[in-house]
Amino acid sequence: MTYEQAIQSIADDIEKIERDFPQLKDFSTREHCDPERLSISYGYHTHQPQRVGGWSSAVPNPDDDGVWFYIDFHDPDSMAQIHTQPGVTERRYRDKRVMFLILEGESSKSLFGALEEILKNRGISTHGF
Repeated sequence: MTYEQAIQSIADDIEKIERDFPQLKDFSTREHCDPERLSISYGYHTHQPQRVGGWSSAVPNPDDDGVWFYIDFHDPDSMAQIHTQPGVTERRYRDKRVMFLILEGESSKSLFGALEEILKNRGISTHGF
C-alpha cells in the first residue's frame, strides 16, 4: 500500500465511525483528506484560538460541541513547526513519521480513542524511530 492509499484508508475509516460521533457529521474523505500532502485535516464547530503560544494557538479551537484534528505522514527530519511539537506521542508508518493532533470540545464525545484505534489498525506504530 502506498502512503497515499494509507492516508486515504485512514480517512475512509474515520468516515465509517461518523454515526457514533456527531462531530464527524461533516467529515468526508474527499473533502478532508489530501493524498498529495499525505494529510487529513478536519474541524467541526470551531473558532479562532483565544490563547497565545503553543500549537493550539495556531489552529482552529473547538466550540464546546466541536473538534479539530490533524493527521499527516512526513519525513523524519522535517523541521516544519507542526512537526516539532514537544510532548506529542511519536508515531510512525514505515519510514515516515506520523503527526496526530486533536483538540476536543468539553461536551463532545471524545474521538481520541477511536482515532488512535484507527491509526493502530492501519499500521501506525508508537514504537521505535
